[in-house]
Amino acid sequence: MESIQTIFLNTIKQNRENPQFVKILKELSFELSRKKMQRLKDEKKIQERTAELFEQYCKILEHEKLKNSANISAIIEGLLEAANHDKEEFLYKTIYEIEHLQKSVQKQKTKIQTSIKNTYSTLEKHINSFPQNLKDTSLEALNDTKLNALEMLGILRETTEEALLTTLEKGKDIEDTTLQITKNLSFQAMSDGEFSKKRFSNITKTIISVALELANENLAYNKELTSGAVEGTKLGILKTINKIKNDIQFAPQESDALHGQNLDSIKRDLLSIEDEYIDILKDFSYQYDGKIHKVLDEKIQKYDSSVEKIKRATVEAKEAISQRLEELTTDVTIDEIKEKAEVKLETFKKDMGELGKNANETLENIKQNEKVQKATTEAKKLGLRAWEVAKNILDGTIKTKKDD
Repeated sequence: MESIQTIFLNTIKQNRENPQFVKILKELSFELSRKKMQRLKDEKKIQERTAELFEQYCKILEHEKLKNSANISAIIEGLLEAANHDKEEFLYKTIYEIEHLQKSVQKQKTKIQTSIKNTYSTLEKHINSFPQNLKDTSLEALNDTKLNALEMLGILRETTEEALLTTLEKGKDIEDTTLQITKNLSFQAMSDGEFSKKRFSNITKTIISVALELANENLAYNKELTSGAVEGTKLGILKTINKIKNDIQFAPQESDALHGQNLDSIKRDLLSIEDEYIDILKDFSYQYDGKIHKVLDEKIQKYDSSVEKIKRATVEAKEAISQRLEELTTDVTIDEIKEKAEVKLETFKKDMGELGKNANETLENIKQNEKVQKATTEAKKLGLRAWEVAKNILDGTIKTKKDD
């Protein structure tokens, strides 16, 4: 059997005049080196073998008067590929498995989403057979539950629009009602799922964009709709951040909910949530003129006071997270962390936001679809209920602490 050196020498002699010599040299370096390394598992031994082969190849090139920068670079590239070949193969295999797992997770999310929708439908059918007295109360409770799942149901935009259209039709307390509606809907959507800056941003953009589109069409109330939506979503963000802080701060040490989300990730996202909110307002400000632009510009100019509470809430929430992370590190054993980490598998149930977002993005392309018509009907009911809740708050029939 020919040695590596002999094969290397004979091959370069045969191909030294070939225009593709540098490419041949790289492939030769790779193939011969891989064979000499394929049984080595220890990284130190792999590096020792790499150095040996490099020295041998260079000596042969020098002997054949082929030692130059281009040829040595080709050898180095071949050696690099050979030394990392098994690791790259493992990486590609892992990436394939991850992609396969992600598809499986997405498929399971869709199944859960469908199951939840079916459950709502089943309950509604049964409620409709109840005596009127019980029926009205039960439907109201069911719709209130649905309002907490608008993003997952994929009808956040449509429900917001219906609620604000109802507000315009009533023609009373436009700004205050808009504020309550957008605050409630943003809080319900944001708190019903995993916390992330991206989710908060998508929800905020969806709700404000609906209000601004209606404001652009209803000049008589464009200031009220714009101001109400901006302030409402800001208060919704604030309320959600305070909820996160309280959930982390006051949940029992053994609570699975604490391990359902990555606290470090939440802490990172909190750092820029207020800047993201202002950036959203700036983006909308560029898109509109007239009163809408003026109102948005005024809100942006009041940056410090407008998001002062959000800043304070994020600082408090970050402190609560830091304290909890310390407690987890100090008080929880590795085995307990591993056991409780399995709960993370359940978080995909909450991560329905992207599904809802994708549904919203495709609605315009399938307007005549029967499912869309059904979703629109659902949005009308929930939009009316969202308006009723907001109006009840304003009328004082629901006791609530007013956000300062």
